[in-house]
Amino acid sequence: MVVTVLKCLTVGSVIALAALMLWAGTPGELRWWGMAIPFGIWIIGPSVVPYLIARRQKAPPEIAGVMAAYLILSNGVAGAVYYQAFFVSHASTAGLAMVFAPLYQWIALAVVALSASIGLAWWERKRL
Repeated sequence: MVVTVLKCLTVGSVIALAALMLWAGTPGELRWWGMAIPFGIWIIGPSVVPYLIARRQKAPPEIAGVMAAYLILSNGVAGAVYYQAFFVSHASTAGLAMVFAPLYQWIALAVVALSASIGLAWWERKRL
């Protein structure tokens, strides 16, 4: 059940982030696509990886809940940053939000995934 919700959240996030990239970029220029595709993986990755972690075959169900919570919080904060950068502030450096917001999301994902793994391993040892 949680994995299905996580999948829906992931698909929605990917669509929203791809739309933001297309809106902020210049997709009419062919050379833009050469930079946009790797950059898109950087931006969209923190929204896809939690789903991939949660649906892993041997992942405990608790991991799906942790990844769903991470995705909701992470995308909420990143969405606020993108909204501020692109729709409220019209600064020339707004594009840097697409570099640093995913950087913080990747770091947070690493911390959350590592903490959840360590916590679950500790819990399993304590139960035995």
